[in-house]
Amino acid sequence: MKKYSCILFLLFGLLLASLNLNAQEPVERSSEIVKIGGKEYYMHHVKSGETLWGLSQTYQVTVEEIERLNPEVKNGLKSGVVIGIPKVTETQTAAEPETSAVTVEPVKPETPKVEPRPSQQPSALVTGGNYVVQTGEDLYDIAKKFGIDIADFKAINPGLTNEPAAGMTIRVPDIVNENDYIVHKVEFNERVNSLLRRWKVSEGEFREKNISVGSHVFVNQVVLIPIEPVAVTPAQQGTIVADEEEPQPIVVEDGYDLIDEEPASIPECNILSENAMQRYKVALLVPLYLGNIGSVEVTKENAAKTQKSRAMVFLQFYEGFMMAVEQMTAQEGLKLDLKVIDVTEDVYMAENAVRQMESFHPDLIVGPFFGKSFDIVEAYAKEKNILVVNPMSTRESVIQGNPNVVKVKPGMSGQIMDLTHLVQHRYKDANVFIVSKERFADTLFLNVLEEHLNHAINGQVAVSGQEMLDYARSESQKKEMGERMVQTVTVEGQVYATNDLKENRQDIVFENTVKRYSYSNISTLKSQLSGVRDNLIIAYGDDNVFATQVLNTMKKEAEDKPVTLVAVPDWTKFEKLLVSNLLAMNAIYFTDCFVDYSDDEVKDFVLQFRSNYRVEPQDYAFEGYDLARYFLGALMRYGGDMKDCLPYYNIPLFHTRYHFMERGEGNGLENQSWSIYQYDNEAIELHPIDPRQAPSE
Repeated sequence: MKKYSCILFLLFGLLLASLNLNAQEPVERSSEIVKIGGKEYYMHHVKSGETLWGLSQTYQVTVEEIERLNPEVKNGLKSGVVIGIPKVTETQTAAEPETSAVTVEPVKPETPKVEPRPSQQPSALVTGGNYVVQTGEDLYDIAKKFGIDIADFKAINPGLTNEPAAGMTIRVPDIVNENDYIVHKVEFNERVNSLLRRWKVSEGEFREKNISVGSHVFVNQVVLIPIEPVAVTPAQQGTIVADEEEPQPIVVEDGYDLIDEEPASIPECNILSENAMQRYKVALLVPLYLGNIGSVEVTKENAAKTQKSRAMVFLQFYEGFMMAVEQMTAQEGLKLDLKVIDVTEDVYMAENAVRQMESFHPDLIVGPFFGKSFDIVEAYAKEKNILVVNPMSTRESVIQGNPNVVKVKPGMSGQIMDLTHLVQHRYKDANVFIVSKERFADTLFLNVLEEHLNHAINGQVAVSGQEMLDYARSESQKKEMGERMVQTVTVEGQVYATNDLKENRQDIVFENTVKRYSYSNISTLKSQLSGVRDNLIIAYGDDNVFATQVLNTMKKEAEDKPVTLVAVPDWTKFEKLLVSNLLAMNAIYFTDCFVDYSDDEVKDFVLQFRSNYRVEPQDYAFEGYDLARYFLGALMRYGGDMKDCLPYYNIPLFHTRYHFMERGEGNGLENQSWSIYQYDNEAIELHPIDPRQAPSE
């Protein structure tokens, strides 16, 4: 009887589970859709109680598709996480995944994803020949038809203009392009708008390919022009006339400069002496948490008393700002009316600040520091056409559609830019890897980074036969073989016979492309490491577990091979990472700030801050000082209409670097500069590095 009772109880429990399953809350389909690589995806915000099965039913895709696109969900759904789900058309069903046009194939670690580079394609799209220009075509139309840049057409067609006459015969370069873009080197007098107009592409398409390009492009800057995949149709073939002389292939130069070249002169940014003589009004909206007190008297004595009487989070920012004001007033003749208003995350305080500024009429607004409060002040600044500085936000959305906003904290596009410069100037011949969790949310960043880095490295790297033989000897010594040598040695996944290396001392040429792996397949990455050239591993992850795992795994490899680790997006927040591991790999850090305390001017600032406020300056103090020095200095040089001049205004700062760029027409300015520093294993210290300079420079 007891046995039957247990069975009945089990059946009853299963029935309840079934009823609960059927009664669970339905999953609401997201209305947020993004387009990546020509395919659309829902951005679903996971809610408590949702299941993979429920998501698959709502979006009409299989559970396997969701897991393949978002590997992290295999360990369970977490409330608040955003995952990508492919958008299925009305005629597609989850039961027929093989017909889906939006299925994303995962990156297979055994064959790392590598974008082909135009300069590495020696075969011809056509077997030499001429092309007859059609009515209504210009050179840009023809370039898109063949996937070849206009510069390459002009190189073998002397005197060719951008608008050749209909019926004219031009030579076709012997170049193949299997990509969906053209590598274009900007010509004289070209601008972003003119590029969009001439190449007949939308700004959205252009920005997707060129995440690092700002509002200006410069002569010889390289940009990517999106095109449809090239295919010579019978109609096109009919217009190609065979050429008796075989054309010579055009070699695309290596290297990929992103933004460094600036115009020779900028008339609208001339420094005028009368600007320095004007009196400016600046509103500083800083969270001081002073209760009902609406403003602070801007005197050093009162600031010091406030510091002693009450500890406030952002007070050091204000104090650093005030030190710059006092210094510039005494040394540079700054004339300033500064209104300091206490604005926290409370939107009522932001509204009160707007009312105060209505009668103050500021030339510049700094702050507020919190999102909702900033939105209120930004709307006022936009209406009044006042430049407003956002000192703390990392969200790139704060500048979108807000042309009057200047965002001080750098974004991810700046990190791609600096990574590309770092590789281009210091690791062109390195064996470059990208390792990450391959999360869907990181897909666009990683795709663009990989594409840019492939343009920054050399396509082929030669290693001398002697270096290969020396490596074989070192491997033999590790195995304590005495005078004998190992029979074979493995380099970058390839096996070489030691006897062949002895007999043939010719250079070994390695095809060089960026290799990309998910951390779950890091064992495959290890097999591709080189013992004869530098290995640069760019580890992209924003959690402490991932950072620790990468360090522990690669520490062993760094004992035998030359490994340098690049830690992105910002590992400085991981305080428990072992410094010994970082030193062993000469780790390179990206952070939005770096203070060199050995600098004499920094030492003077620290001493003065201690004297003024009886405390040690922290990051906020340096940030406040730098921001005041930069923007008040810009006012004294360019006046209130200084926005267009900020991209060309650079001064040395204590805490960070400013390199502002406009991220598209109608948007504000964003700082593109990250502070980069490296662990020096020999000196056992950190030191800053410039990604735009080679180590010897």
